[in-house]
Formats: sequence, C-alpha cells, structure tokens
Amino acid sequence: MKSTTKKILLHLLWTAAFTSTAMAASAPDTITNTPPAAKTTEASAENLSQYTLTDMIVEGNREKYGGGLIDRKGSVGILGEKDSFKVPFTVTNLSQKTIDTFGDSTQPLDSILANSPSIRQSGSILHNDFTFRGFRANGTSCYVNGVPGIWTQFNAPTHVTERIEIIAGPNSGLSGTGTQYESDTAGGLVNFVTKRAAEKDFTRYTQTVSGRSLFGEYLDMSRRWGDQKEWGLRINLENVNGQTNIPGEGETAKSIFINLDHRGQKSITNFFTGYRDIDITNGQRWFKLGSNVTRLPAVPDPNRNYSFNGMDKGSYGWVAVLNHEQYLNRQWKVFLNAGYMQNKLNKNIMYQNSAITLNDNLGNFDVKTQSTTTPQDAYYIQLGTTGKFTTGNLKHELTIAADQTTRTRDAAKNVRTYTIGSGNIYTGQIHQMADVNSDYEGALSNITHLWGGSIADSIDFGKWNVLLGVHKHNSIVRAYNTSTGRLSSRTNSDAACPTYAVSYSPIDKVAFYASHAENFNAGSVVGATYKNAGEILPPAKTKQNEIGIKYLNKSFFATLSLFDIKQANTVDIARGSDTYQTLDGELQHKGIELAVNTDLTPKWSLSGGLSYMRATYQNTTKGLYNGITESGRPNWTGVATVKYAADKNFDIISRAIYVGSAPVLYEKFQAPSYVTIDLGLDYKTNVMGMPAKFSLMCYNLLDKKYWMIARGDNLYLSSPRTFALTMSLDF
Repeated sequence: MKSTTKKILLHLLWTAAFTSTAMAASAPDTITNTPPAAKTTEASAENLSQYTLTDMIVEGNREKYGGGLIDRKGSVGILGEKDSFKVPFTVTNLSQKTIDTFGDSTQPLDSILANSPSIRQSGSILHNDFTFRGFRANGTSCYVNGVPGIWTQFNAPTHVTERIEIIAGPNSGLSGTGTQYESDTAGGLVNFVTKRAAEKDFTRYTQTVSGRSLFGEYLDMSRRWGDQKEWGLRINLENVNGQTNIPGEGETAKSIFINLDHRGQKSITNFFTGYRDIDITNGQRWFKLGSNVTRLPAVPDPNRNYSFNGMDKGSYGWVAVLNHEQYLNRQWKVFLNAGYMQNKLNKNIMYQNSAITLNDNLGNFDVKTQSTTTPQDAYYIQLGTTGKFTTGNLKHELTIAADQTTRTRDAAKNVRTYTIGSGNIYTGQIHQMADVNSDYEGALSNITHLWGGSIADSIDFGKWNVLLGVHKHNSIVRAYNTSTGRLSSRTNSDAACPTYAVSYSPIDKVAFYASHAENFNAGSVVGATYKNAGEILPPAKTKQNEIGIKYLNKSFFATLSLFDIKQANTVDIARGSDTYQTLDGELQHKGIELAVNTDLTPKWSLSGGLSYMRATYQNTTKGLYNGITESGRPNWTGVATVKYAADKNFDIISRAIYVGSAPVLYEKFQAPSYVTIDLGLDYKTNVMGMPAKFSLMCYNLLDKKYWMIARGDNLYLSSPRTFALTMSLDF
C-alpha cells in the first residue's frame, strides 16, 4: 500500500508540474484572455465581437443570504449556472461559510448538508449516508463539478469544497446518467463545487484541534498568473491524526488535491484531481434489532465505544474531473464533462453486516465479525452543446448532451463470520475471546454500464418560463460469482425520464412554479450486508410532482413547495437470522417544505426551513403494509441557523435541528423526537501583520443522546458533545 501511495503522489506532483509548465509555455501570445469578471469593462466587451462569455463568473462577490450561509446562484445540472429564484425546484446552495462552520473532521458529511430542510442526518464519520426527502443517499449519489460517481460511500473530503449545490427531487433530465452504490439520486441532486484559485493570491495554513486529541493541518495555496490572470492553481493539502470525542475512535487522513483552471477569450477549462488515504478505527455507531427484541431499546451512553479490538476501516484512491466549455460564437457553445475515480476500501474489518445486532431487551449482543473489501473504479464522460436563439417572441436556451458511465466493483470471496465474544450496550463491556481474522481475497463482483442522451429547452416569453426536457438512457448491469468468477446474472434496461416545468412571475419579487421530474435507477446489485448479496434487483423509477412559490425581496428569499414522490419500494426481509433485500410495492413521499434565508438586520441573519412529509408503503403484497409509515421517516423535521455579527471581525453562530418521532419496524416501535443545538464563534484579527481567524465550535451543545433511524429499521447512535478549535493564518 505504501509503495502504491508513493507512486501515485509522485505521479500527481509530476503531472501538476508538467501541466503548469506546458500550459504556460504553449499559451499563444495572439490570444487575448478574458479579464477577471470584477474588472470587465465595456471596452473589453467590444473586443469580443465574435465571442462572448457574458455569464461567466470566476471569482467575485456572490449574493448571499443568512449571513453568508447560502449562495443565491449555483449550477443546475446541464442548464448551467442559474439564479435560485428562477429555478422551478427547491434549491439550496450552501456557501463556503457553511462548509467551514459545520465541517469539522469529527462530524459526518450530513452535518453540513443538514442545513437544507430537504435533508436529514443519518450517518457517521464512517459513512456519507444522509436522507434526502426520505430517500437514502450517500457519496456515490453525489456529483463533483457536475460529474457523478467521484466520491465513495465512505468519508468525503469536504475541505476541498467551496460550495455545495442541492436540488430537491429526482431529476435525471438535468443531471445525466450516473452509477451509484448502496444509494441513488431519487431524493435529489447534491453537487460539490471544488475550490478554484481566487483573484488575490494567498497561502493559508490552518490547524484544527477537536475531540479528545484529533489534530488537523491544512495548507491551502491559491495562485493566478498570466497577462490577465487567466491561469489559476489551487492546491489543498490535508493531514489529520488523532482521536475523536469517543474514546478509542481514531481517524487518520492524508490527501493532496489540485485544481487548475484557465479562462480564455473562447473557452473556460477546469481540471480537478487528487489523492486521499483515510483510516478510521473503532468507529461503531450502527445497531440492528434481533427477532427477540420486543421494544425499542433505551439509548445507551454515546460517550462509550462499542467497537471490538481490531475494528478498522480504511481506503485510499484518487480522482480526476475535467470541465471544458468552448464558445463557438455569441449564441452557441460546446461542453465536455469527464471524470474518473479509483478507490480501494482495503480494510473493512467490522461487525457482521456492519452492525451490532441486539439479541434481547437487555442490550446483549454477540461480537460477530467479518472482513471484506470493496475496491471500485468509475469513469464518466459527457459531451453537449448549448445555444440561445429566438422563435418569434420566444427566447430559447437549448441544451443537447450525450453521456456514458461505467462502475466496476470488487468484493471479498466467501465472506466468513466469526463469533469472538459478547457484549452489552448498557454496561459498555465487551468480552472479546479472540483476535479478529482480517484475511480476505478479493474478486470481481459487478459492472454497471449506462449510456444516454438529454435534451432540455428553457423558453422565456414575457413573465413566463417553460422548461421542456427528456433524458433517455440504457443500462447493462452484470453480477459475477466471486467464487468462480463467472457471470451469475445480467439485467438490461432502458427508460425515458421527462422533465417539464412552468414558472410565472407576475412581479419581480414573486415566482409561481409547477414541475414534474423523474429518475431511473438501473437494476441495482444487492450489497454485501444482505444474504442475497450479488443479486440484481429490477430497475426502480422515481417520479415527482412539485408546485411552489418563491419570494425574493432584497436579502429575504423564501421557497414554499408541495411535493409528491413515488418510487418502487426496496425492502429488507428478515428470514431467521438472515436479512434479504427485495422489491415490494412502492413508496409515496408527500409533503410540504419551507426554506427561508434572510438578513434580518445588518447584524442578525437567519437560514433554515421546516418540512412535513408523510412517507407510506403502497401496493405491498396482499396489502399487508399499505398505508403504513415507512420506517425511520419522521413527519416533521426542521433546521434554523442564526448568525449575529457584532462587527466585521466577530460573529456568533447557532444552529438548532429538530427531528420528529419516527416509526420502526412497520410502526411496531416509535423512536422519540429530538433537538440538537450547535454553537460557535469566529474572530478575525492580524498576527504579525498577517490576516488570521480563530473559530470555536461546539457540536451537540446540550450533549443530547438519541437514536437516528436510518437504512430502514437500523439505529444509529448519536455523537456526544464535541468541541472544535480552528486557527488559520494567511501569509
């Protein structure tokens, strides 16, 4: 592993150096590059008589709400960058401020994403899991710079991200074709925008201290060069090592990421690449209920560690994403989006099926372990064109694109389970009788290949806008017997997913909209945690209808929406001590959602929202579960973040998250509601004449203990109160 790491790091450094030198040397003197957006003048615009980049914003003052927590503009799939007010869906663009505030290494990805009322927390630092309008999602269902399949289901490197764009609802028509693992995009789209070089060069060193002894070092370097600063380079280095606030839970992460961009008279190019190695030991927070459990267990002490000695999950790999736009004239451009991910989860020593299974109401369990692996790689490529033209009084913005993607995933041969002891969640004692068996042998598990095309036309006429689009794709999913290497099953499928919407703005401050969107997930391969692992489930289609109203008045921006989503239902079936995954009936998620972001006064800001959702099983076999509330889906959730800026150098920020009571096991049990509160402050100053910032954050201020219901009927234990101190210096 160390040899591979060194080779990849050397390759990345060599590539970066070579690319920078080659590009600088090959830049022709005859090309006039576009100046920074903030410095664009009428004279420079006249020089672009044939080409124009009127919508390009590389770096500048973005309109923000809620004290800078929410960006007004963001990309909307193949439609490009749009004003959230003009998008016929519920949109939340989380800013750099939000990412920095809620993205400490001790916190899972959903700590950041939970600032959207569409998303509920359901993960840990081991997993990228979150719930999006009631549907399970994780890193593999996210996008990076508009490209799917770049992150994994493990731990996401949020320190390289400057904005996270969230579009609620299934929408293959806007996102193209992606492959996912253990999740899908039925709930909506999450796009990570990586850090680009700023207009002003800087080198920023950041140190973090959190948990019991978790130390982090980050180096962020930004440089621009060229006659008009047309070239930009952003380098981010990470070094994290220590123990979280849970005794014995350790985290180690090292990474290097590079973002190279070029903005020219006729083109915009961005290239992002990087390598990361991360290891988390003793991170168990996931529980299941055995057949003899007859009531919802009381919440155990979150300050205890429930891992066995030797529990370890580690992965390493590299990613690359390329985005290019070439302007043909004032009206038309062509674009390319491509990406590649190679990752190896080389250590996955865990409890059986990743969870502790409780044997009885007293909290007893057996320490059953297994060792497995999920190496995977994925690539994606999309080619398209966008043009603006008129037909009579109609103004069109037409986008046509084609894409294809492939994900290949390995698994361990003949996963074996070993009982090495016993324990109890209430005493916290684990009696381990033997060491773990960490041996495994990997083999090809499945290959998913998709290709398709999209067309979308955004039509403006007066106060109206109509969006018409469709995405058509084909897929082939192959599953292989890990013991013999032979093809065990194969599923071919195709589907057309239409997208259409209408918006009406009677006045500049108000917009009414109605939209229909769909998502089609290729036949999914049952994961390793199930007895029927490797089986391919039939494709599942998701459809959403949404109506809403948006109101914008200076710094106040609100969206009120009603949605109705239907999807073929994936259920977990217990047969004895084994769990099988299968399809049965459909799910219906209906609800109303309010998102509000505003600067109440020059010093006070508010960001957040409230959601009511009724998630029920429909058309189940013999009507057994018809009308029953889906497990782990509360009716009410809400988030409110308040920021007080005492002056330009000092601010205080507080966040409250509410999750209502949720049913478990087809309403057999009911998990109580809970409220968590986070509190932090930022102070900007100068140290030896250099800009510096100090931040102190307390997550779960009241040390609330609770169950998060996730992955069906599974229980995730909350994390205890955690402090994080961050110090950064620009030089």
